[in-house]
Amino acid sequence: MNEMRFALIGCGEIGGLRAEALQKSPGLKLVRACDVDAARGKALAAQHGVPYESDWHAALGDDVDAVLVSTPPPLHTPMCLEAFRLGKHVLCEKPLARSPEEGRQIVEAARAAKRHLATGFNYRFYPAIAAAKSVLDSGRIGELDHIRSYAGHPGGTEFTHAWVHDVKVMGGGALVDNGIHILDLTRYFLGEVVEVKGFRTGHVWSFEGCEDNAFALLRNSRGNIAQLQASWSEWRGYRFRIEVYGTRGCVRASYPPMYADAVWSEKPGGPMRRERFFFPALQIKERLKSYRFTVVQSFIEEFAGFLRAAQGQATPAASGHDGLRAVEIAHAVYQSSADGGTVLFPA
Repeated sequence: MNEMRFALIGCGEIGGLRAEALQKSPGLKLVRACDVDAARGKALAAQHGVPYESDWHAALGDDVDAVLVSTPPPLHTPMCLEAFRLGKHVLCEKPLARSPEEGRQIVEAARAAKRHLATGFNYRFYPAIAAAKSVLDSGRIGELDHIRSYAGHPGGTEFTHAWVHDVKVMGGGALVDNGIHILDLTRYFLGEVVEVKGFRTGHVWSFEGCEDNAFALLRNSRGNIAQLQASWSEWRGYRFRIEVYGTRGCVRASYPPMYADAVWSEKPGGPMRRERFFFPALQIKERLKSYRFTVVQSFIEEFAGFLRAAQGQATPAASGHDGLRAVEIAHAVYQSSADGGTVLFPA
């Protein structure tokens, strides 16, 4: 295969940024665009010089090697299953599914078809996250001890579509919306989660079945704990952060602005050293082109990881299993909040 040819299903804002990233990605090519909104779909198709399809089934032609599913979650399962039936690889936007049951169907279909399934967790490729992961993996802060993480936005105009707070579409609220990214990042640093305890509240926006705030305690098989919150009432504006504590120091990453820092010592209680990670070129580009510049750059790196993963190589890009596990953990938080219990996963 000289290049991987993509069909894009869903030409909204994120789909448009995905198409821009594909155009800038070596070895990848957009060959078809599909959207139920004909004007929007035709505009994107014309911009990138590819055919427009109104029917997503027609977009899965023989000239397509991989499918980018950028639609509301209720369409993820049927689209992914059909793509795998036809032998395509799939990159599906987050959340992978509305429920663990739907997510398992998608993951099993990928396994049966022997095709790669990726989940669109592009925050793994934000420079601050990459820097923090490098620090942890280097052993500079010692062995992992615990994690604190947070993601929030103020709601209101951040609800770009009414279906974002429709439980029948999303399967939940803040935790499966903006919170699904920080949930994935937390697990990315923590490792596999075996125990979940959580709470959810809905006193601010009062959307049925959709929490404004979710709080979770996660434990891995080694006994390390992560404390996580996802919010739709972050009145200061969108932001996320993750703080990873080790036995000899800690590393923190946050956005916006893009920033990371690490403090550590040779032994607990010893003299502390510090390193800061600034990204001035990125911040200048964001001022000129908005946050979309950062998103597109992360998509380009994610696509490169997707291509390597489809070829059987190791990559930080999130897999279908990663997407499924994020949905399973979110719904475990919901279950725990409802019945007051703790949810266990196999080690």
